[in-house]
Amino acid sequence: MLTVHSIIGTIDEARFSGRAVERLAVESAEAARPRLRRLTDLGTDVALDLPRGSYLSDGAVLLDDGERIIVVARKPEDAAIVRFPRSRAREDLINDAVRLGHAFGNQHVPIEVEHGEVRIPVTTSREVVLDTVRSAGVGVDAVRFDRLALGRGRPLVAPSHGHGVGG
Repeated sequence: MLTVHSIIGTIDEARFSGRAVERLAVESAEAARPRLRRLTDLGTDVALDLPRGSYLSDGAVLLDDGERIIVVARKPEDAAIVRFPRSRAREDLINDAVRLGHAFGNQHVPIEVEHGEVRIPVTTSREVVLDTVRSAGVGVDAVRFDRLALGRGRPLVAPSHGHGVGG
């Protein structure tokens, strides 16, 4: 077993060119975990013991032994892609986005905003996602489903809604 204690760079850095690439598949929900154990695509047993606050972004290099690098690869996962009408007033779009974030925050489901879309990991079922979008009362152009690599460069946003005392 290989133990990794730090992220040493990103795959696009010149110092890693020419190396064989071994990929460690990580889902978005696991990317902020400081401890994780997994096999790479070539079967290397890797245990992560990273500092708190580390984030396993897509392309993060975990090991360079001079011949190969071990790189984080974001695993595609089932996601809903919500697109809002561009013709709506900016204030209405913001209000709808906030309502949608609140609705999924109540379910403890993080969201991602990319390229004018809200991307939501399907943690229950597609039907529950569609019902949540409908019940939020937001005006959307379309909701579609696809397999996406979520949280590639930063963590998904986990909307907070204060369950505790004073929250």
